[in-house]
Amino acid sequence: MSGPIEVGRRVQAPDDGRGGTPMSGPTGVGRRVQAPSDPYGGIRHGLRRPATGPVRAPLDPGNSWILQLRPRSPGALRDAVGDQALVREARLLVGDGAVGWAVEVAARMASAGSAVRQPDGLAAGVPPRALDELGARGAEALALYVLTSLAGYAGEGVPEIVGVPVRESVRRGLPVSGTFDVLKHQLDCLVRELFDACADLLDPAQAAEVTRALSGALVAEVQHILLTLAEQAERERRGWSGSAAAHHQELVLDILDGADVDAPQAFLRLGYDLSRTHLALVVWRDDWDAHGTADLASAATALLRGAGCSSLLTVPVGGASLWAWGARTRGHPQSPRRLRDAEWSHRQAPGVHIAAGLPGEGIEGFRTSHRQAAETAGIVRAAGPGAGGLRPPYDYADLELAVLLRSRPDLSAGFVRRELGPLAGDDMAELRATVKSYLDLERSMSAVAERLHIAKSSVAYRIRKAERLLGRPVQEDRLRLHSALLLFDILGRAALDT
Repeated sequence: MSGPIEVGRRVQAPDDGRGGTPMSGPTGVGRRVQAPSDPYGGIRHGLRRPATGPVRAPLDPGNSWILQLRPRSPGALRDAVGDQALVREARLLVGDGAVGWAVEVAARMASAGSAVRQPDGLAAGVPPRALDELGARGAEALALYVLTSLAGYAGEGVPEIVGVPVRESVRRGLPVSGTFDVLKHQLDCLVRELFDACADLLDPAQAAEVTRALSGALVAEVQHILLTLAEQAERERRGWSGSAAAHHQELVLDILDGADVDAPQAFLRLGYDLSRTHLALVVWRDDWDAHGTADLASAATALLRGAGCSSLLTVPVGGASLWAWGARTRGHPQSPRRLRDAEWSHRQAPGVHIAAGLPGEGIEGFRTSHRQAAETAGIVRAAGPGAGGLRPPYDYADLELAVLLRSRPDLSAGFVRRELGPLAGDDMAELRATVKSYLDLERSMSAVAERLHIAKSSVAYRIRKAERLLGRPVQEDRLRLHSALLLFDILGRAALDT
């Protein structure tokens, strides 16, 4: 394909003059054409009505090498992590085998992208677990989009989930270069996999001819995707930079960074009095696809009003998280832990989480309470919802010791592994709970039995078993053992991750 590439131009699939490709008949060995025993032998394949405008002519399903793609695992489709509607449509267009192949390749694309993720970019503001989930879903949508596009089916544009990191970076005031680096590594991985599959499926003469056409098609597709996302980033930047939320975010970031801020001037810009006693919240949702933060602001407002705050400030941070502060003229806001069973907690949208700091006075209290809320959110996000039996709102007062112990995850993980030893095993939950209760309750067998609803003899048996596994009495270095058990209780197996 010589000459300049027209942005957005769809590339015509190679044609043999009969509406098919030059690849007729069975070919080759290994992971090649469909065999009678192929679990995908009965795939469904449908043709979508072409969209208006220039589109590719769909390849002949009987001769398309793309339709011969197969995953290494027969159950690959069950591992799909993205939008099931996208998966279903792709299955109708190119078949279960090709989609299963794309799902497997997408997992490798996600790994390639995470390997180049910069810690000072979007990764600095989003928990690794959430970023990994976003990367996996985006890679899968990207692989399906490219595969169906190469097969000749007109798409409705780059899948929305692929552009989420771009929009998040813009809204957080971060450069998008790191996000594009991740995307480029994902696309590089996909291109290599496509060329390898082509060589594997076809004999050398056919592979050489198809590879030439595939090269041009992939150049056009990659350019189309990158330019589409660049345009999205620019539109997002223009819309965001002039908004009141962007100006509030900029000033709040200056305050949190320790800038010398004039409180009266800040009040004029924010409509919020920094001289009062503040309660800070970090609010987030699990769903990356939802737009806007109105539900997050509503949840924060309900909690802060319930805590007795008369003045409120909310600052969106990306499309799925929000910072909030509440203040009252006299006294301190009520502790969030006392509001867990209040009426407001039953009206919250599913998947919305709130972490709270401790009340703090003045500008320094504004900063400190926010840092505490952010650290609390980090612990909860690392552990996953429901870890340690905790329920929102997650209060720093409940998790302070865990936050301090987890301040260096690389070191705390090694500490937990050393202290617990065999007790860190998947089948040791009962023993861990017993030993922790034993240390919580000052080694009172009767109190432990009452808490766990078991006999005192069972408590004694479990303690002896734990001591045999540890190779020492549980009261020896009890503070270290107790701390390790506390971290494991709150974080679960995430306590062992660096």
